Amino acid sequence: MAAGLTNTHPALRSFWHPVALESDVPDGAPLAVRLLGERWMLARLGSELVAMRDRCPHRMAPISAGKIVDDTIECPYHGYRFGADGRAVLIPALDSAVPIPPKACVDTAHVTTRFGMVWVCLADVPLDGLLDDAGYVDPINDLFVAGPYTTRVSAGTLTDNFLDAAHFPFLHAGTFGASDDGKPVLVVERHGWRVSQTGMQKVDGAHLEAAAATNGVYTVAAPFVVELRLDRPGASDFIWSFVCPADDDTSVWWMVHAYPLGGDAEQIAGACALQIQVGEEDLWLLEQIEDPTLPLDVRSEVHTKADAGCLEYRRMMIDLAATWPGSTPPVARIPWGS
Repeated sequence: MAAGLTNTHPALRSFWHPVALESDVPDGAPLAVRLLGERWMLARLGSELVAMRDRCPHRMAPISAGKIVDDTIECPYHGYRFGADGRAVLIPALDSAVPIPPKACVDTAHVTTRFGMVWVCLADVPLDGLLDDAGYVDPINDLFVAGPYTTRVSAGTLTDNFLDAAHFPFLHAGTFGASDDGKPVLVVERHGWRVSQTGMQKVDGAHLEAAAATNGVYTVAAPFVVELRLDRPGASDFIWSFVCPADDDTSVWWMVHAYPLGGDAEQIAGACALQIQVGEEDLWLLEQIEDPTLPLDVRSEVHTKADAGCLEYRRMMIDLAATWPGSTPPVARIPWGS
């Protein structure tokens, strides 16, 4: 079995990951999440959204089980309180005249919001930024989300599947792909930690009168983010695939959409229902794969020109894995069809 990119590969710490919808983080209470095999906590402390390791330094209890008090997070075990910078500001068992020990602090991580989601990076300096969200914030577009889907399929394989433009008339014949021929002619480029893929495809949708020829413009941002802009006469639809590598056995997948539907609630509901079904079609098959991790040896699979974007994505992930000290060098490139 070829080595694969696991959901907890240490090189992934240097990139941004989606961990929750913004709307899932309540006011006045913490939210527990998992990222790269670790427990983390999100909380709104005053005007600041923070990400902290979900572990009190006193007796290692999960602080996400606690509560927010005066813009601090209070551990439920012994009442330690931590400010937005992770430092303890109160230890009830200490006399007020005794200094708080410097070790009484919780690790924090970079956190930001975009596309209606909360993003976390565990490294001191991220290796790359987030995708531009112009399509998401454009007021002409109506927004909806399919997911989250919680699955055993790795984040890399989910991302590769979303980029795969050749499986539509087979796996998605019942939703949007029956009119496509499954023979994409792709233009693929790589720039740093981004891969672009462009090609015509014929897709249907609940908001379309009939299957339409569209120009699919994909932008992949390492490690597990894809934007798909579907350009058709007179309009463009956006779909983003965001995957959180929770741990080696679990990924959480969202598809965020921005369609120009004129605020028509019936069309929005229909488009959302179809996209939920699309996600279920993908997972029905991907979850049957014996080892659903992304191979880090491109020679372990058969590739054709229809896989040009997927192969370039694998090469980018090979390069990503090699950024971590002690990793093996990237596997040599191979010609198409080898």
